[in-house]
This record gives sequence, C-alpha cells and structure tokens, in this order.
Amino acid sequence: MQQKLMSVFVRRCLIFSALFTPFAYILAQVVALQMGDYEILGPEPGKAIVWFTGEWAFNTLLLTLAVSPVRQWLGWKWPLVHRRMLGLFVMFYATLHLLSYMAFLLAWQWQDIGSELVERPYLTLGFLAWLLLIPLSITSTKGWQRRLKRKWKSLHKVIYLIALLCAIHYLLQIRSNWFDPSLYAFITLILLGQRLSLARIKGFFVRSV
Repeated sequence: MQQKLMSVFVRRCLIFSALFTPFAYILAQVVALQMGDYEILGPEPGKAIVWFTGEWAFNTLLLTLAVSPVRQWLGWKWPLVHRRMLGLFVMFYATLHLLSYMAFLLAWQWQDIGSELVERPYLTLGFLAWLLLIPLSITSTKGWQRRLKRKWKSLHKVIYLIALLCAIHYLLQIRSNWFDPSLYAFITLILLGQRLSLARIKGFFVRSV
C-alpha cells in the first residue's frame, strides 16, 4: 500500500513538472522581454504569448480527454488518478490565455470587450468555453463528487462541449496555416468519437440484457 502511494506521488510530481514547464518557459520569455530582449518572441510578442498559452490550454484539454481512451485501448488505469490535475491545468492555461489576450492585445481596455465579442465570433466561443470550465474546476474535488452523486458525471460531460468549442475557436482563426487547427480539430473528433462509440456499445449490451 505504501509503495503504491509513493508511486502515485512520484507520478503526480512528474506530471505536474511536465505541465508546469510550458508556463515556466513563457514566463522566462516575458521576463526577458521586460529586460529588453525584444526579438525573443518575434515581431509580435503579445500575440505569440496569447497563441502559446492557448495551445497549451488545448494540449492539456486533449490530454484530459485522452485518459478514458487510453484506459480502453491500453488498459492503463493509473491516468485516472491524475485526471483532476490535468483538468485543473486546462483551467490554468485557459485563464492565462484569457489574461494574455486582455493584457497584450486589448491592453486592459475593458470597454472594448463587448465589441470584440460581437465582431469576432471565435472570441465568443473561446470565452464561453472558459466560462464552462469554471463549474467543472470548482466541482472537481471528491467532496463535490459526493454531494452531486450521479449529477456529477452529467455535469462533467460538459467537457465534451468545451472541446468542440475550443476546436471551432481555433479553426475560425485560420489565416494561412491550416495544419495546426485542423490537426487539433481532428484529434478532438477522434477522442469524442471514441466516447460516442463506447457509449453506443454499452447501451446495446444494457438493452440486450
């Protein structure tokens, strides 16, 4: 038992370190930018920071969605223990993405938020995805899981809608490079399609019994 707990602790530390590293990297770039190194993030450093944090929000979201398929395909149960941490990192990077946009592209001009959301539909979808992450983050603890009981699973299925919103949010920003947004959308559809197929199989066997 003690060895198992130690194994969980070591994995948790490794996963946390791996997912925290991108934040440490971009923070170092921002510090370098403040110190006068204006070339480190390219000609548009603000936009680079926004894109970086957005991609890592999506990366962690896909990792979270991949936990169940990995269990089904490879028989690995240990990622389930760390799914909550993955989900909280989604919220962490999504919030950084939002704050980066507000700071570097809007320059904290609060009066422009409304017009931006109306004129740019991809911002509306991204903001909606972030709002939907809030209740999932708040209710991610075991205490909330006990309080909500069966409703907890229903609530946390909102993650599928969030994934679709994020994929469309990314696709709507395509200017010239189709590859990255299309790849993210494809992976999202694969992960969601796997869940849909699994649900149908389970439903078939339940009706057959």
